[in-house]
Parts: sequence; C-alpha cells; structure tokens
Amino acid sequence: MPRTPLPWAALGLDLVTLRVFKAAVEERSLARAAERERLALSALSRRIADIEARLGTALLRRHDRGVEATAAGEALLRHLGPLFDLLDRAFADVEAFAAGARGHVRLHANISAVAGFLPEALAGFLAANPGIEVSLEERFSADILHAVRTGAADLGLVSGTVRATPELRLLPWREDRLVAVLPTDHPLAARAEPLRFADLAAEPFVGLSPAMALQQLYRREAEGIGLALRERVNVASFDGVRRMVEAGLGVAILPEAGAEPPAATTAVAVRPLDEPWAARPLALCVRRDPEALPAAARLLAAHLLGRRFP
Repeated sequence: MPRTPLPWAALGLDLVTLRVFKAAVEERSLARAAERERLALSALSRRIADIEARLGTALLRRHDRGVEATAAGEALLRHLGPLFDLLDRAFADVEAFAAGARGHVRLHANISAVAGFLPEALAGFLAANPGIEVSLEERFSADILHAVRTGAADLGLVSGTVRATPELRLLPWREDRLVAVLPTDHPLAARAEPLRFADLAAEPFVGLSPAMALQQLYRREAEGIGLALRERVNVASFDGVRRMVEAGLGVAILPEAGAEPPAATTAVAVRPLDEPWAARPLALCVRRDPEALPAAARLLAAHLLGRRFP
C-alpha cells in the first residue's frame, strides 16, 4: 500500500528552512543563499540536510559549480513561491489594522539613484511614515533585477535601459542626465558648446565597473561609432571617477548629480554632453503582481512615483 503523506507540521519543518531552500535553488549556490538570508553557511547547510532527511529524498544536487534542484526539489519549489506570496499578503492585510503605517521595506538601488534623487525622496517618506523601516542596499542594476525577481528585495531602482524579465515591471521614475567630466586644464574643457561622445571616446577614459549599466552603455555607444574606449582605469564609485579625472588620468562621463565635485577646489570641469542617450531614464522595478508586495512597500512605491500604487 502507498504510504500516506504526513502533514507538513508533523515533519517538523519551519518556514525559515523552506525559505533557505528556495534561496539556494534561486541563487544556485549555498554560499550566496547564506549571504542573502543572513545565515552562516554551516547553519544553512544543516537546515537543508535536515529537510532532506525528514522528507527521505534529496532536494539539491551538489556539484563543483554550485547546486541545482532535483526533480523532488523542483516539485517543492513550485509551491513555495505562491506560499510566500500568500504570507506576504496576509501580513500586509494585518498591518492595515495597526495604528499608523508600519512595516519593513527592502529597497535596492543603483549608484545613480543613491548619488542623485533617492536620499531626499527617502528622507521625506521616512519623516511621513515613522513606523516604517527601510533597508537600503546599493547594487548593480542586473543584481537588483535578480533580487526583486527572487524576493530578496521588495523594490528596486535601476537604469531604465536594462531589460526586465517577464516576472518584473519597470515603472518610469526620474531622468538622469549624463555629463562630461574633465580635468580643468584639458583642451576640451575650454569649449563653450556641449561635447560629443566621439571627442571623449578618443581620449584616455576613466570608466566605471564593467558590471555597471552605465559602463556597458559607454562601450556600446563607442562600438556604434566605430571606436573602442581607451579605458585607462575602471573604478566602482563616482567619487573615485572624479578623483582619477582630477589626477589627470583621463576624461569621464557621469550622471549630473554624481559629477559635481564636493568642494569648489576640486580640479574637474563638468560640461554638457550632446548625445540623445545623455538623457538616461531611471526606473522603479517591481514584481509583476503588485498585490504580492507588503503594504509598506506599496506605500514607498507610491511615494517614489508620486501617485497611487498600483
């Protein structure tokens, strides 16, 4: 006779263990899942080994490149997404009965948003909603898409030029204008008219991290005009770019909000960039089903967009 399945509670499982299993499959790595869930790697491994022992079957296939779900693991994973979405909606409904808006929002944003429009917008939201806590992490746009898709982040602020997967929506947020940054004694800095990218691409160039959407944009545009950027150095922050330009290592392109030097003595010149792609959109990234978001995240999304959400 076939064995009667035990109810999940009788197996001694808990939601944390189910969540870390889901994270391991989505990240394809126990180490990345442990980082995402803020657990020690050994603790996460024990939880997954325990659930496999209790169920009597392997859920993960381990190999040199990481992990992947077995057939049994895929079967379990199909049910966990709707389960956790249901829990999010349940607790969001409970929050509606609390005195004042309460909750916690996990917001990931790219460097352009963090250096530009976000601080003021976030300060206004927190002042108006003291019961809501926002955890902000700066990430590359591609990593933000992954975090929102997998549920590691509630909301994301990304470059509007990235391509979203079908599970995600990109909602227009702000326009981020790009400008040229040069040493003050550079010949191009003396020009009165806006600069063309072809002039900058022919110079030694101070670039950003290759993983950043901005740097990928610069390389595509250079390739489109038949040039290869002469990338003398690549750094991960706008301040690092300004310092390299000030030292005379090359020219650069930055968002206007991140290009202005923090002090008048900084020896860089900022000039307009005459290119159609210099007006770069920033977008709010959310999952396709907005009702799956906690109430606090929906409030923050509405504040950022300046309208009711969804």
